[in-house]
Amino acid sequence: MRVLQVGELAALIRTALVAEPQLQDAYVEAELGDCHLSAAGHWYFNLKDCRPGGVDRSVLKAAMFRKEARGLQFEPRTGMRVIAHGSVSLYAAGGSLQVYLDRLEPQGVGALALAFQQLVARLEAEGLFAAERKRPLPFLPRRLAVVTSRHGAAVRDVIHVVQRRCPITDVVVVPTLVQGEGAVREILAALDLAGRADVDVVLLVRGGGSLEDLQAFNSEEVARAVVDCPLPVVVGVGHETDTSVADFVADRRAPTPSVAAELAVPDLAGLKLDLSRRSLWLRRGGEAWLSAERRQLTASGGRLARLAPATRLASSRIDLDLRQQRLAAAARRLLAAELRGLAARVGLLQARGPERRLLQAREEFSGRVGRLEALSPLAVLGRGYSITLDESGREVLRDAELVAVGATISTRLLRGRLLSRVSEVRSELEGGSDGT
Repeated sequence: MRVLQVGELAALIRTALVAEPQLQDAYVEAELGDCHLSAAGHWYFNLKDCRPGGVDRSVLKAAMFRKEARGLQFEPRTGMRVIAHGSVSLYAAGGSLQVYLDRLEPQGVGALALAFQQLVARLEAEGLFAAERKRPLPFLPRRLAVVTSRHGAAVRDVIHVVQRRCPITDVVVVPTLVQGEGAVREILAALDLAGRADVDVVLLVRGGGSLEDLQAFNSEEVARAVVDCPLPVVVGVGHETDTSVADFVADRRAPTPSVAAELAVPDLAGLKLDLSRRSLWLRRGGEAWLSAERRQLTASGGRLARLAPATRLASSRIDLDLRQQRLAAAARRLLAAELRGLAARVGLLQARGPERRLLQAREEFSGRVGRLEALSPLAVLGRGYSITLDESGREVLRDAELVAVGATISTRLLRGRLLSRVSEVRSELEGGSDGT
């Protein structure tokens, strides 16, 4: 018996797996678990048994390399049920079975439909469908660009509608593929060219088709190119029941190319008819307004004539004369009253004047002066008397016993003063001298 190395045993297992045709062309129904996209662009999954009530819940590792992953029309997510196709081999480095996938389809819904749903949800979350982001269309575009197939019915429909509704608007056709390989790349280039052209609005249109036919208009690249276009974009893709991602991000969505053209240009015939109606309405309204203003002017002229300065001036002069007369009479009455009051006050002042009171005061003053002079010490001195004061001249001496011998005394005469030294003090009772 030969003993094998681990590598040799792994090689034998891998050879056996490769030799089994059913394992090299295997379809498997599974539930995706632990989906992971590497930086190199490879997808790695766990394929779980999705049978209801399954007991073992088998799990196999699976990988889809970048080359095959480019063909995916949707983004694999954990929990998604899929039909996977690939080959089974042994991953020697990990010692585990691994399924190498080349196709992956979602179960219950097509890959394109699922990709459409996922892209719509992602762009809506970014706010690209918000109404406030949409730009208004020009009222009367000078020139519009139509991005569509050169030979499709859509371009003929647009040109026909524009010529019928607004023949003064020029149409510039920017041809591009609208389906198949390379359509996305050409639509991006056509939108870029239209955005830089001398036009006012861009129409991105095509006829109806299946979901596969409309796939270019459901690509994220085209949707973002519509958003980034510097001009307003009207998208009309397919028939009325067809809806693409480009419809959602467009500034205006039209159910068909013909409706897109109707949205882009106004109906000149309708505008002319509306202009005629408005002109008639304005003319009639202006005439009615002018008649009303004339009536108002006539009425105002009558009032103005009644209130004219010449008319009012004559009446004002008469009124002024009457007022002046009343004012002069009132002034004379007021002056007479004031003169009577003044005369009464003069008589009262004369009756109560100061001359009489001054004469009485003078007489009373003379009497008081006479009495004061009679009582004045000077009058007594004039009769030969004198006043003896102490040396300071401030205190009158009344008692000789209070004066010491040798003291200096002052004698006040009618005219002048005498200073004396006491050499002797005599008592009036004794009549003699007790000098020392």
